Amino acid sequence: MHNGDAFAIVYNVSRLSAHWRKVELSRSIFILVFLFLVAGCSPSSPINAKAMQNPIPPTERSIASGKIMYGKYCAECHGVTGNGVSEKTQKLAEAGGAKPSDLTDDKWDHGSTDGEIFVNVRDGVGVNGAMKGLNGRPGVSDEDMWNVVNYIRTLKKP
Repeated sequence: MHNGDAFAIVYNVSRLSAHWRKVELSRSIFILVFLFLVAGCSPSSPINAKAMQNPIPPTERSIASGKIMYGKYCAECHGVTGNGVSEKTQKLAEAGGAKPSDLTDDKWDHGSTDGEIFVNVRDGVGVNGAMKGLNGRPGVSDEDMWNVVNYIRTLKKP
């Protein structure tokens, strides 16, 4: 090997390293941009949830269907009347768990638009899934969840 050959190898390796540094930087930037775009387009983002429009009119049929779904999946914690009082709620409180929201008052801690309520029903709420969402439950469709939103809108303090 000649001195010129050794210089050429070192020079090419240094160029290769610079090239791979640029490739790695470009890859990292691409991943960050991709993750940012995905997060911004997520239907669960607060901005998108707030703007979501309820595609199901609050007809008697929709509200009746929502009431059935509510009774099956929500009343155990939120109470039959939606006031957040139930046997399970008492057990959760005794165990130091989160208290379910009172759905009959004017206070909406997790958003008050139909879209925000839908996302809460769909995805759940709270740390460690304190309230499990209905998304992915067998036989529960988006229409069913919108019907629950329509039913919740009818709940009022006595």
